Amino acid sequence: MANDLRRQLEIARFERAQEVAESMASHRVLLTTMELARLNNILTGKDNDDPWRQGPVTITLPSGRTETLQLIADPKITAREKLHRATELAEQGAITEAAVDIYSGLVLSHVFQDANRRSAVCAAHYFLVRYGVPISGLALHEIGLGDLREEGQIQALRDTINQMAKFTKGRQKA
Repeated sequence: MANDLRRQLEIARFERAQEVAESMASHRVLLTTMELARLNNILTGKDNDDPWRQGPVTITLPSGRTETLQLIADPKITAREKLHRATELAEQGAITEAAVDIYSGLVLSHVFQDANRRSAVCAAHYFLVRYGVPISGLALHEIGLGDLREEGQIQALRDTINQMAKFTKGRQKA
C-alpha cells in the first residue's frame, strides 16, 4: 500500500514538472540551471536550494548493475554546458538530437542528488515542445531504455525519439 501511494505521489510530481516544463517552453522561457533545479525540486518534492550532487555516488542501473560515479567538479557548470549544447542543436534545427543530447548528458553525468532520469526527461520534453515537436512527456518517461553507457543505447534512444516525432507530425497533419 505504501509503495502504491509513493508511486502515485511520484507520478503526480512528474506530471506537475511536465506542466511547468511545457509552460516554460510555450512561453519561450530559457531553460537554465536554476529552472532545471526547480524542476528537480518539483520531482523530488523537496524545497532544496542545492539539489546538485556534491560527492561520489553509487547508483543502480536499469540492468541491476551498480556503478560508482566520481565527484563532479561543479555539477551546475556541467548542467549549464549540456543545456547550452542542447540549445545550440535545437536552434540549428536538430531538435530531436537536442532532446537526446540533453537526456543522455544529464543521465550520464548524474548532476542531481535524486531524480536524474526524470529531470532529464523534463529537460528533453522542454526542448521538444519549445521547438515544435510536441511528444508526450509521459511517453518519453516510459521509453524502456537500459544502461545508456552500453553501446547502442543512445542510438536506440535517438531512433525511438525520431520515430515518436514522425508519429506526432503525422497525427498533426491528419
